[in-house]
Amino acid sequence: MFSASTTTTSRLQTTDGYEYYTSSRCLFNSTELRDIAYIRSYYYNRMEYVRFDSSVGKFVGYTEYGVKEAEYFNKDPAQLAAMRAQKETYCTPNIDLWYRSVLTKSGESFTVTLLKV
Repeated sequence: MFSASTTTTSRLQTTDGYEYYTSSRCLFNSTELRDIAYIRSYYYNRMEYVRFDSSVGKFVGYTEYGVKEAEYFNKDPAQLAAMRAQKETYCTPNIDLWYRSVLTKSGESFTVTLLKV
């Protein structure tokens, strides 16, 4: 499976160095929508605490706080619909470009990373 990712960083950093950010990525092995997974991870101080995975179709928490956040997000049909739509609206427009780039790099390790600050 090939992976392309784009990271959006929303930095809420204190003088103690605590930081919050999200990472959105598309995992794919072809240009077909059914072969694409959209994942958005939420981090606090370098620890992933909650994630939306289009393959699962809902949020999953990885810490005590993340489990509560996941429960809250999963109760909101509009939030779930918006996240489920990201596979098509976020990944699909770029997948052809990423896929062609991967194919031209045969035998090489390849990851696409776009940073938005």
